[in-house]
Amino acid sequence: MEEMAPYEAGNGRNKKFIAIAIVILLVICGIGGYLYYKRTPAYSMQLIQESVKEHNWEKFSRHVDTKNLADAAFDDIIEISMEERGDLDEHTKALAMSFVKLVKPNITSLLESAVKEYVETGEFKKDETGNAKNNSTTQNKKAAPKKGNPADNLLQDTKADKLKFSSIKSTEESDSTAIVTLELRDEAASANYELKIRMIQLEDGTWKVSKIDNLKEFYKAVKENEKQHKKAA
Repeated sequence: MEEMAPYEAGNGRNKKFIAIAIVILLVICGIGGYLYYKRTPAYSMQLIQESVKEHNWEKFSRHVDTKNLADAAFDDIIEISMEERGDLDEHTKALAMSFVKLVKPNITSLLESAVKEYVETGEFKKDETGNAKNNSTTQNKKAAPKKGNPADNLLQDTKADKLKFSSIKSTEESDSTAIVTLELRDEAASANYELKIRMIQLEDGTWKVSKIDNLKEFYKAVKENEKQHKKAA
């Protein structure tokens, strides 16, 4: 029995080494998994959410291209407006588009500023009357003509401020580009919507929102649901 002692001792040491090796492997795998997660669009979406809660504009702007978002959103909304005005002849449309090109830089700049204001303060700037554009006073003036903050006008048109994030429905990656589909819920209208966010990968592996791919479809879906909701009321 004494002759077996060295073997048993060696066997015990081997088991300890194996156990330590497994722990180290699990830790490495955990770190590797975390590093992988940091390189996913979902992680960057989480960073964006955190930046809004923290009112951290620097962090937000690193992962959201507000200029490109504003430019693309403006073009989509103008295209929707033109489609809704089907009675316009080609000459009138051409004149309208010429005017649009002139005002676009100013409007998109206002949109960018409004987003920055919201991230930093949690609310939009006040309008000419001194009322916060996203408070109950604004809601009581539904018939008032739209003016002031264009970002708030866009919120009212799409009811985006009434929607709640449900989940990331899917993520499609291709090279350094990703399309993240967000599922949004409007409890008041009992409706679900999808918003497709285009993201580009940065050098550090994280991602940056560049535009909303289906803003026109999203806008039309909200408006159609609004019509159906009114009919049912």
